[in-house]
Amino acid sequence: MKKYILLIILFCGFTAQAQYGYGNSRQRQQLPQVQEKAADPDFPIEKYLGIVNYDIKKSAKKTSIKLSSKEGKEFSKILTTYNKEIKDITRINSFLIRSTKDMVDNFQKAAITSGDFSNQQKVQKKMAENLKPIFLILKEADVKLYSKMKDLLSDKQYKKWLKYNKKRHTFLKKED
Repeated sequence: MKKYILLIILFCGFTAQAQYGYGNSRQRQQLPQVQEKAADPDFPIEKYLGIVNYDIKKSAKKTSIKLSSKEGKEFSKILTTYNKEIKDITRINSFLIRSTKDMVDNFQKAAITSGDFSNQQKVQKKMAENLKPIFLILKEADVKLYSKMKDLLSDKQYKKWLKYNKKRHTFLKKED
């Protein structure tokens, strides 16, 4: 009988603590909800264009090439030349790239604040029109790089090279 009474008292005690918290039942203060400011839009125009600057050591590792070998030195030379060519293209067209990025960022900022996305097609068309010549030049440089790599690398290494670059280039996905 004493055991039952003890169990009932313990059970009631745990239930009361769970319901009322024994002094821990402070009312939560309702803080005014502060709306967080959304981050400013940052359109990744380099990614959109497919601008890639290769890390030679990482590229060699991913394609199983030893940089100390003759083939590795040629590989390094090709990538260094490509990186310089891409930097020159972006430097020459930096004003157009920056102005297009600013145009898209400003549109996104205005659209977020006002909720009006009616000019989106105009902005996309203008952006495509501005960037098409740069995109074609970059694609030509990439095709040249890939033809040099195909001549230099074995079939197995070339497949690894393509796999390494698949995420970076949109035109590769269409050709395969």
